[in-house]
Formats: sequence, structure tokens, C-alpha cells
Amino acid sequence: MTREGAGSSYSSHMRGVALSLLVMGLSLVSILIAYESFGHLGPKFSADLLVKQQTVLRKQYGLPPRPVIMNDSLLLVPPSLRNISKTSNLHNE
Repeated sequence: MTREGAGSSYSSHMRGVALSLLVMGLSLVSILIAYESFGHLGPKFSADLLVKQQTVLRKQYGLPPRPVIMNDSLLLVPPSLRNISKTSNLHNE
């Protein structure tokens, strides 16, 4: 018995695997190109956008302006947790 028919079946399955690997590779390349073109936005971008939004909304509703937070480590803490971290530091001292 020879396995001549099994060789063609094996190569057709390998074509599917090769095509899958090619699609995954192209997807990774497209993600890397998008990351390089847009760059890492980071928390500074979000903070700047938040400051702009708050300024516009405070003017729109006639509220007094608030001071802008420039401390990068404080910007990483959500506003709802900022007072909690300050009060817990006072209790620990």
C-alpha cells in the first residue's frame, strides 16, 4: 500500500495553516503601523481633553473656574478616589 493520496491531503491542510499564519502576521503588522502612526496617547492626552471639556462646560453653565491639576502622579488617580487617598494618608501619619 502506498500513501500517495495522503500527501496531497497533507499539503492542502498545510496551505490552510500557512494562510492562517499569513493573516495573523499581516494583522500584527497593521496593528504596529497604527500604533506608530497614532502613537501612545497616555494619561496626559486624557487630562488635557478633560481640562478643555471642563473649561467649556464651566463657561457654558456659568460656574467659576477650577485650578488645573498638573501633577502627573495625581492625574493617574481617578477624581473620585483622590480625596480618599489624601484622607487615608492623614490617618496613617
